Amino acid sequence: MTKARDLANAGTALGAVSATELAFVDGVTSAIQTQIDAKAPSSTAVTLTDTQTLTNKTLTSPVIASVVNNTLTSTTGDMIYASAANTPARLGIGSSAQVLTVAGGIPSWATPAAGGLTLLSTTSLTGSSVTISSISQSYKNLLVIVNGVYLASDDRAITVKFNPDTSGHNFARFGVANGSFNTAAGTTNDYVEIGRAGNNSNIDRSMTSILQIARYTETGIKTFSSNYYYRANTGISSGGTSNGTFTAASGISSIKFEAETISFSAGTVYIYGVN
Repeated sequence: MTKARDLANAGTALGAVSATELAFVDGVTSAIQTQIDAKAPSSTAVTLTDTQTLTNKTLTSPVIASVVNNTLTSTTGDMIYASAANTPARLGIGSSAQVLTVAGGIPSWATPAAGGLTLLSTTSLTGSSVTISSISQSYKNLLVIVNGVYLASDDRAITVKFNPDTSGHNFARFGVANGSFNTAAGTTNDYVEIGRAGNNSNIDRSMTSILQIARYTETGIKTFSSNYYYRANTGISSGGTSNGTFTAASGISSIKFEAETISFSAGTVYIYGVN
């Protein structure tokens, strides 16, 4: 009996059966449901409720072109930055007290520049003059403290020369002594007066002077100011200030201290670099 006759002799009339439908059931040896089950989705497919490990699978929506691998950071404190466009890179943790800065267009760790005061030299005042040379040029300003100055005899002016210059580049704009303006204000000199000192017959007659020099390494005009105090041999206290400029076309690298035709008996000069 052919398949066509078998279908035609069925107890219930059947509608027309297409060739496609006949081809689908051709060769069926078990229940149709078994065949359908065989075509069910694989148990390894990812569903919305499954917990799966994605291996060799492509996420089509949304699309993630690339991700940052968590192994890029290997140490606590590491940071991720872009070393180039769309290029993640690792910045390892810096050392204690370092700060985050930028060098060459990318972040980096660096030790912060030292601030405040740095003692550059300590020099005793002896003889008729003392020159302090080779002053570091690595700072922005200078602070010069002249402390405990005594002279061999009498009261005399204590002066400084920068570099030491003898071409009239020291210009004292004004000074104040004993509450009066210096009548010689505005003159150009080879030296600058930073105070007066007496002899060492009494301990309270020493001079202290504080000299501040701004932007001392520049080739243009350098400005300075000084404040001093001392007690004269006659028992009169004296103090004053002076301000001026040093106009030589070079930075200040040396300072000469003199005691106006008399020798120093004692005194110390402290030079500090200021950032």
